[in-house]
Amino acid sequence: MKRPSTALTTLTIIGILTLLSGCVELERSVVNNQIATPPPSEIMDSLPQICQAAKDNRVSANDFYNNKGLSVSGNVMSINEGFKPRYRVYLKAGNIHVHAGTENQVNVKQLTVGRKATVVGTITDVSYDYQGCSIALKDASF
Repeated sequence: MKRPSTALTTLTIIGILTLLSGCVELERSVVNNQIATPPPSEIMDSLPQICQAAKDNRVSANDFYNNKGLSVSGNVMSINEGFKPRYRVYLKAGNIHVHAGTENQVNVKQLTVGRKATVVGTITDVSYDYQGCSIALKDASF
């Protein structure tokens, strides 16, 4: 039986090491990307404070609150399916309307109309009109 040449063995080892180092770099870039995009900062203002800000000036309220994280507990009023976001859940927290959008079917299937639920999401819109205060969330989880 003939043994492989030293040059062939060396090339094989270099090839394997190159492949492995590429995997390490890929993993490192994924980890760095996760660190570079932290979750939105959660706001500490109460729902009435957010709604008062929207009542006073919707433009400045949206400028301040958009892309901030919010956690809200309320009664599930309706669960709908649509296009984008795929699932929309409407909750009522006191007299405040919360419209939560998500792509996570597993979360949505656990909800029941009329029951209390807590939603965590990123604010996309705050409004106040003749129907009262509404807060829209994206990337919601329940």
